[in-house]
Order: sequence, then C-alpha cells, then structure tokens
Amino acid sequence: MSWRIGEILVQKKLLTWDQLQEILEAQKDSPKLIGEILVETGIVNRFFLYQALAEQYKIRFIDLERTHINPKAVEVVPREIAERYHLIPIEIRTGKLIIGISNPLNIWPESEIRQLTGIVEIQTVLCLPNQIEKAIAEEYAPIDATQPA
Repeated sequence: MSWRIGEILVQKKLLTWDQLQEILEAQKDSPKLIGEILVETGIVNRFFLYQALAEQYKIRFIDLERTHINPKAVEVVPREIAERYHLIPIEIRTGKLIIGISNPLNIWPESEIRQLTGIVEIQTVLCLPNQIEKAIAEEYAPIDATQPA
C-alpha cells in the first residue's frame, strides 16, 4: 500500500490527525493540493513537505544547497531543456545521469535526454523548486569574458 502525503506527515509528527482532517475539509472547496495548503497555512515547511513527497514516491530527496553540482552533468543537458522542464542535471556517475526534478508527477523528456547525452540510465531525485531555479541560473550562467580565468 502506498501512503498518502498527509499520512506520511502525521507519521513524521509534522502534522496531527486533527490538522489533517481540517486540511482535508478545506481542500474539498479548493483546487489546491493538500501540500500546497499545508505550506500556505504554515503548518508544514516546504522542505519537510518535499522530503515526505520523496518518501511517498520512493525517490531520493536532495537539498541542492548542500550538494555539489557537477559541471560535466550540466554540459550534457541544454539550458533550454532544464528551464522548460524545470530540472537540473546534478551528477554523472558510472554511466548514470542524476537529474533533480521538482515534481514527481510532471512529464519530462527522459527519452530526449537519453538521445542527447547518450546516457542510458537516468535517475531522478526530488529537489525544492526554488533551489532548481537558483541552480539553473547559477550553473548555466554565461561566463563573463572580461573576468580573468
């Protein structure tokens, strides 16, 4: 059985059953996902929500603020693809490309990336959306030609 996000947050003691019931009631009148409501109301921090989402979807969560992004990984995925699909290449290890995504339910161009890079094995990890945006801006930043190397 797959746990739902609310149950995982209760299990981690980030939410009580009563709070979960209140949020589920509020969600009935809203198009928003439960996680969005929890973050907006301040009940759960986005960082902890994403850790729980990673657990729910059985993928790793990576804090990009504490992770070194390998420039060689960034080189193999064009900026246009990273921006369009909101992803960041993080590492290349023994024929495996590790890519950070912000939504485990979004469709992203896995076959296109395989074709572009020649790397068959691609592993996704979950990252905070704002950290992916920051990483794209920093890792794909144009090198200022006026600065000495």
